[in-house]
Amino acid sequence: MLTRYQHACVMRRVTQTKCRNLACTSKSASFTSHGLPDETHSKMEGIIATNQQFPRVHQYEYKITRTPKKANQPTLTDTGAIGVAVNGVPIFDPFTQGPVNPKTGKRPNTLYQGELDNCGGHAGRGDDYHYHISPICLIEELGEIYIEKMKRPIGYAMDGYPIHALGWFDKANDVEDELDDCRGMMDENGNYFYNVKNEESWEVANCLTGEPQKFSKDKWIHRQDKFGNKYVGIPLKFTVQEYSQTDHKLDICYVMTGILEKEQILLTDGTTKQLKNETGSIFYCNSHCYGIF
Repeated sequence: MLTRYQHACVMRRVTQTKCRNLACTSKSASFTSHGLPDETHSKMEGIIATNQQFPRVHQYEYKITRTPKKANQPTLTDTGAIGVAVNGVPIFDPFTQGPVNPKTGKRPNTLYQGELDNCGGHAGRGDDYHYHISPICLIEELGEIYIEKMKRPIGYAMDGYPIHALGWFDKANDVEDELDDCRGMMDENGNYFYNVKNEESWEVANCLTGEPQKFSKDKWIHRQDKFGNKYVGIPLKFTVQEYSQTDHKLDICYVMTGILEKEQILLTDGTTKQLKNETGSIFYCNSHCYGIF
């Protein structure tokens, strides 16, 4: 295993990452990112329960501590970012923002709610693309040499400890039986790291072993409807078969094409109509050109 931060200031040259302004001190590594994965990754495709949000450019500023400290006790994760992948895309807790189940004490799982794409991510309420489970497409892109031979991290948790994917390609490197409750362990040099699960349910970290840090800031322009209000989509049983975005000089049009499972819609004449297994698209170009439920 490599030393804890041997690659903290190298970050990424393997993928077409949009991480920029990388700077390092003895205490931290900082960089900026637009928060989107490589264009070859199948963003949004495979989702069967969409909230009608689109992955848009953000302005993230990250600062990862290079001197993580083990906390007195693990910190349970909750909704929101728990780390960042090496391509600059946030990594979230696996759960939705839905209500806590009184029996389990947990919120609904995004994976089992059908909200995640084939890469393990989706666009959130702020049109922010992020992962909720192992970043599948990123790991596949990084490849076996990077993951298993060079043993480089796929990301960093908000407490500063690296996140690896050992055993994803080579079962000889599998450490699943050696992980603690947070999905972490020490390497042979005494350095702590997390390791993602390489099969369903593809967990990243179940809790945080180190002291959580304020590690990111974000700026973005919120979408608006025709009345100038911030637009936030509603949940929809819509299977996304294809996602695309096209640049039209002044606007970028975001389009998701797929199948609407079942929905009742209100027509302009005041009547309603039942739709079932209808093929169609939802899209957004600007506040005067969009087609969303």
